[in-house]
Amino acid sequence: MAKVSANMQKLIEQRDLLLREIEALRNKVAGLEMAIALTGSASQPSPAGKSTASVKNVVLDLLNEVGTTGLTAASATELANRRGISLNPNSVASTLSRFKMDRVVVHDGERYRLPKFAAPGDVVVKFVGSNTYRAI
Repeated sequence: MAKVSANMQKLIEQRDLLLREIEALRNKVAGLEMAIALTGSASQPSPAGKSTASVKNVVLDLLNEVGTTGLTAASATELANRRGISLNPNSVASTLSRFKMDRVVVHDGERYRLPKFAAPGDVVVKFVGSNTYRAI
């Protein structure tokens, strides 16, 4: 009986490992799909085999994706890397800072969020087209 239980445990562990591998592959496919979508605009393959895309476009896409959670420069870089997009952390930080000055994003001192995901009391801005926001 103990041998059957040990064998069952090995099968369960193997199944769990395969499920984790499937999830990892799904994440890789999602990253490739994002890179493919970005390739149509301002991205090119890099020598390392990763996509380098417009930092501005990638950061805006990530901000939309994370919603109320918001982003830091480090988390944006990490999320992009998981999707196969290579971003320079300094460029991401600079882009977020410019977005803050242009009121494209709201910064709570820790994380950046799109205005539509900002907490009540934060600066309210209005989208006026072409990735442009205006304070209202």
